[in-house]
Amino acid sequence: MLRGKRRFGAVTMFILLVLLLGGCAGGQMVTQDRIINEYLLTEAGFGKLDINDETPKRQALFDASPPGKFITYWLDGAKWYVYASPTGNALYMGDEAAYQKFSSMQRDKRLCQSLDAENSAPFWACYQEMQSGGQKK
Repeated sequence: MLRGKRRFGAVTMFILLVLLLGGCAGGQMVTQDRIINEYLLTEAGFGKLDINDETPKRQALFDASPPGKFITYWLDGAKWYVYASPTGNALYMGDEAAYQKFSSMQRDKRLCQSLDAENSAPFWACYQEMQSGGQKK
C-alpha cells in the first residue's frame, strides 16, 4: 500500500514538474501530455522498442500503427497492446496487466489535473491541520 502511494506521489510530482516547467501554451501542452503518457507507459510496464534504420520489423509495425493510439493483438490467447509514439520513433508493447495499470495511472493523472480550485483557503486550512497531526490550529 505504501509503495503504491509513493509511486502515485512520484507520478504526481513528475506531472506537476512538467506542467510548471513547460508553461501553458496550447502546442506545448499537447507535447507535454504525450511525453507524460510515454513516461506512464514505461512505469506501467510497457516495453519501449526504439525504431531506426536497423530495425525494419519494428519500422513496419510502427508505420502500420496510428500515432498515439493503442492497437491490440492476440498471441496464444493473450491480449497485447502496441502504442506508436507520436513524439519519437518508438513503439511501446505491453500485456493486459500493463494496459490496466496504464489506464489506472491515466485516471490518476486526469484527477490531478482537474483539482484546480478557485478558492484554496479551505485546502490550506486542512493541509495545515493534517501536517500538525490532526491538531486544530
